[in-house]
Amino acid sequence: MTDETPTLELHTPLQRLENILFSEIDQDKVMIDIERGAYFGMNPVAGDIWEMLQNPLTPQQVIENLLAAYEVEPETCQKETMQVLQRMVRLKLVQVLG
Repeated sequence: MTDETPTLELHTPLQRLENILFSEIDQDKVMIDIERGAYFGMNPVAGDIWEMLQNPLTPQQVIENLLAAYEVEPETCQKETMQVLQRMVRLKLVQVLG
């Protein structure tokens, strides 16, 4: 059995995992995975992404939401958002649907 992280595409549906607890401390979000005994901190933008993924969204939809909320170049937004999403999947905070 392999533990390989799937490669994300712009139209890959994603959703955060339900077993992750989170809290906001100042402007950062802290996630706690009770089952693994691990915690993760996220900056405000990554926290916004986490909140968006309460419902299934594709990376493209997340990017469009971020472009509407922040002044950022589309190419930069896409590159950095895909990196954050890939990391969330690798850390098992977000799951690939379908």
